Amino acid sequence: MHLEIISRKPKLDTKKMANLPTKPKLVFVHGICVGAWIWDETFLPYFAEHGYEVHALSLRGHGKSDGEEHLPLWTLANYADDLDQLVKSLEGPVIVIGHSLGGAVLQEWLRTGSTRKKAKAAALLASIPPWGLAYSAWHMMINHPLLFQEITRMSVMGTSLINEDILLEGLFSPDVPKAAFEKFLKKIGNESLIVSAEVQGLRPFAPLPWTDLPPIFVGGGLDDRFIPSSEVHRTAAYYGVDAVIIEELAHTIMIDTNWEKMASILLSWIEDL
Repeated sequence: MHLEIISRKPKLDTKKMANLPTKPKLVFVHGICVGAWIWDETFLPYFAEHGYEVHALSLRGHGKSDGEEHLPLWTLANYADDLDQLVKSLEGPVIVIGHSLGGAVLQEWLRTGSTRKKAKAAALLASIPPWGLAYSAWHMMINHPLLFQEITRMSVMGTSLINEDILLEGLFSPDVPKAAFEKFLKKIGNESLIVSAEVQGLRPFAPLPWTDLPPIFVGGGLDDRFIPSSEVHRTAAYYGVDAVIIEELAHTIMIDTNWEKMASILLSWIEDL
């Protein structure tokens, strides 16, 4: 199956890099209804400029990857296979960064992927928690009922009838650039019905925390109405680490106004490995 991969090479002087240790490659996995493109204007150039080879994956049925005609039937295991396929094609160790649904894909891959031992580290950004979305959905239903209704409708009926105002208020900070939000609206697509059910917690997808796991970074936004910061803290506790919570940052981190605050902290964490 053809998978869309958006890649950027390091933007440092190759002569200077020749005397430096080889850096792991960074792999980015997107969230619900989007594709590799969502990383391409912020996180990919940012990390490439800091000397990393970066690759963003469009999961099957998303972006320009094959499989859209079977999208409703794909499973979380299928998505983990896509990540496995990309990692297998790369030489040397990798660090995988998953956002939202991409965090669930990353956890499934760490549990089952044939190439998971190549992971030097992993990062979960505003990720679906190891136990699924049930508590987050309950929290959203109580505190942000319109967003809960909109996300539920998107999951079941697709994105053709979305309410733009609810998505803007629910998934982004108030000062997000209008052009960035409009581009988001034009490019979002549908999601697998099976995956939407699986990530509610209907089956275990996360690795057990006491198994042989790489270092794990867990971060999120204080203003996230989809994955509340309390769930980010619990995810971090599950993996035995401290959560990084950024103020004035909402769910769609890589498009949000303060995306670079999260990127810079993640970069420092990677550099310290």
